[in-house]
Amino acid sequence: MKKSRGKKSLILFTSLMLVASMGLSACSSKEKDAASSSGSGDAPKKETVEIQFWNPFETDRSKKVEKIAEEFNASQNEIKVKVLGNQDDQKQLTAISGGAAPDIVITYWNKVGPWAEAGAVLNLDEMIKRDNFDTSQIIPAALDRMKVGDKIYGFPISMSMANKLFYNKKMFADAGITAPPETLEQMFEDAKKLTEKDGSGNITQIGFIPDYPWIDNVFWPIIFGGSWDDGNGKLTANQKANVDSIAYQASYYKEFGNEGIAKFKSGMGKMETPQDPILTGKLGMMIGWENWYIDNRGENGEIGVAPFPYPEAQPELKNAGMVSPVAMFIPAKGKHPEEAWKFMQYLLSEDVQIEYAIAHGSIPILTKALDNPKLTGNEKMKTLKDFLESAKSPNLKGFPNSIYIDEYLQSLNEETEKALLGKISPQEAMDTVVQKMQPIADKDKK
Repeated sequence: MKKSRGKKSLILFTSLMLVASMGLSACSSKEKDAASSSGSGDAPKKETVEIQFWNPFETDRSKKVEKIAEEFNASQNEIKVKVLGNQDDQKQLTAISGGAAPDIVITYWNKVGPWAEAGAVLNLDEMIKRDNFDTSQIIPAALDRMKVGDKIYGFPISMSMANKLFYNKKMFADAGITAPPETLEQMFEDAKKLTEKDGSGNITQIGFIPDYPWIDNVFWPIIFGGSWDDGNGKLTANQKANVDSIAYQASYYKEFGNEGIAKFKSGMGKMETPQDPILTGKLGMMIGWENWYIDNRGENGEIGVAPFPYPEAQPELKNAGMVSPVAMFIPAKGKHPEEAWKFMQYLLSEDVQIEYAIAHGSIPILTKALDNPKLTGNEKMKTLKDFLESAKSPNLKGFPNSIYIDEYLQSLNEETEKALLGKISPQEAMDTVVQKMQPIADKDKK
């Protein structure tokens, strides 16, 4: 990591007095005073700058952030980082808006767009260019979430990723399924084999529910190669890939019945509890994130892990997946932006990224860290091995950041739900989203 010492102190010029009788040179009294105050004859001692580093994490997780800050503090004497945890987005925004902004903040990535548009987030482009910071070392899908348009307003400190299929091994064996599906078409057929009903026609176990544990209007279009804008302000939610992704999800409701699935879901247990449906053999398959079911995966675990299936006609979409990074940014009204930027670069260094990933059980955002033996050889990261490897995939994407991101996602959610229940067609759903959101996007572009 490149370090900068800030402004150099003024060089003290001293006058020499020739002492003829002794033939010696002596320092003037001013010279002695300066040397005494600085500890050397070159420069006065520079005061340590304290910066505030806020994060939204609760105590235990915040302590892991604090440990990294303490290591940074011990590595140099120019900057002292003070960590404050349990500062959620509302507390962060209140402080920033009220003129008491911290110097660097960890938050959720979808806050960066709206807050940047409001002038609360410092644009980092000049600092990046000035210090020749290499942004190409960041996983592209993670870095893209930090951009509004083509401007960078923050960096990811870690990322989560959904690009796996989790499946109940026993259910597969009982149904005679010898391997996880590779394509979406195979997954649909396997889901039928895994679904059972009682004598009254009630579903007693089901192979797959596309909107469990929630409707995901980002993950599914990515699996089909879709997008939400063209990069120039035109919204593309109603393109064929996005529509196809909803139609595929709706096919499960057509197959198993809206009422049947709704009734089954109402009696399902919650995730990662003793009544969890994928652990109890009530649910055969689900979308898998890297930090779910850690204790139930692996060779002896109940849950198998496989690449999420791709459309049979589009094998180029293998290893597609959704990226959701945790962001860090510098508030525009922070008192010490330069010191915050130095600390941010420290957090993006390879060793620190590996330390952070191991401590939090997350995926580092540096491509070179993904193959580092310190990470891959760590026993705590064993269950993340498949995710670390697939983090290199060029088919990883995420939702674009913008001032209207929350409204856009909400509109997608509402219309997708209608389409899954058969109230409107997938094409009508996405056309409605674009009709509603395009005027807002146009206004933002101006």
